[in-house]
Amino acid sequence: MDIFKTKELVSMLDDPLQIIVLFAISIPLGFLIAWVYQRTHRGFSYSQSFSITLVLLTVITTFIIVIIQDNIARAIGIFGAFSIIRFRTAIKDSRDIAFIFLTLAVGLSIGAQYFQLGITSTVLICLLIFIIHKTNFGGLRKLEYVLNFKMDSDKHSNNIFKDTFDKYLKKQALLNVDAKDKGNYMIFTFNVSLKDSNKLDLFINEMNQTDGVYDVSVVSSKSDLEF
Repeated sequence: MDIFKTKELVSMLDDPLQIIVLFAISIPLGFLIAWVYQRTHRGFSYSQSFSITLVLLTVITTFIIVIIQDNIARAIGIFGAFSIIRFRTAIKDSRDIAFIFLTLAVGLSIGAQYFQLGITSTVLICLLIFIIHKTNFGGLRKLEYVLNFKMDSDKHSNNIFKDTFDKYLKKQALLNVDAKDKGNYMIFTFNVSLKDSNKLDLFINEMNQTDGVYDVSVVSSKSDLEF
């Protein structure tokens, strides 16, 4: 019997070999999805436990479908039991929801023995994710870095850091200015592009040496940041 072509949901609970085949397919697919998630993740909300969860969800969903098979009463009972579970961890990135649905869909297809559908769909969707990642689809920021620094209010003048900006930066755009400590100091946020990316350390050092400027930090603007 060709297990990759059959559509009959045989009683796999009594057939350990078929269960092993299902898990042998779902586990690598789960790791593939988790690996793609790691390689394409942007921002500061990455969680190792979420990557592990993606692998486990793929396998667990497969296991659930094996138990349910075509038994409606069993399905109602299982999902009724799951409905009492309360998940306390908030999803920080909306993209993570798509990965959760992908793992569930793959687990469902493998558990229902639609092997070709599950494998092909996983590969194609992972390829699509890489294409979106590489092309930076949906990204609005064209500049390279986000610059943050504090400045004493009594030192506030565009001329203070203008010379440094002109020396190292090709482009800059002011994103936010926030007054703190009853106006004693200000926090500036710029989106900037360097003339020479190899001189980033020199730029940061010179900004820190500017009179009244301190706590200078630079992060990549390729990540999705909120201000």
